[in-house]
Amino acid sequence: MNILLVEDDVGIGRFVTRGLTARGHRLSWQRQGADVPDLIASGVFGAVLLDIGLPDMDGLALCRRIRAMAPRIQILMLTARDTLSDKLDGFGAGADDYLPKPFAFEELVARVAVLERRDAMQPPAPMRLGALEVDTDRRTAHWHGEALAVDGKAFDLLCCLVRAQGETVERPALIAEIWGESADITDNAVDANISALRRKLATLASPPVIETVRGRGFRLAV
Repeated sequence: MNILLVEDDVGIGRFVTRGLTARGHRLSWQRQGADVPDLIASGVFGAVLLDIGLPDMDGLALCRRIRAMAPRIQILMLTARDTLSDKLDGFGAGADDYLPKPFAFEELVARVAVLERRDAMQPPAPMRLGALEVDTDRRTAHWHGEALAVDGKAFDLLCCLVRAQGETVERPALIAEIWGESADITDNAVDANISALRRKLATLASPPVIETVRGRGFRLAV
């Protein structure tokens, strides 16, 4: 599970980042809240460790926004506000758990483990790239809310390109993910499947575009 830490205190941020990374967690640290909505919109994070007292915005308001954007994401609040009223405000804003500062690191590890178990019980959240949303659990895709009729290998290719978030997907990586590392797939076969997906996308209004990166692979531009 990818974890997003939103914490302006440098000491606490370094302490949490180093500690959880050493325990094998994948963690990204933001010291302000401004970039958090875009990070949440990427769909790559399963949990947020959120400080309430941020320098550029109210943490409770940010929590409500995160919850509205990602109903299934796990949110653990880390804050010095530890009264019952504060905790109720946090849960009311959409937090799943609440850990007052100062806290013991082992308790944080235990709380994160609970969030991971909850996350593992949920279907994967849809992936997003701009206005394109792909639900790998239901195997559906939407562009600006409009359903895209795509299935089979075309859907798998779309997932692979969306997962790259606009970066180039090399041909060998594309083949390995879609057909398997030992598959005997020619470049012509790959190009034929890419062309089929392009025709599907072309049915949309102002559609996303699959760009060919010569000598490398493909990228999805939205």
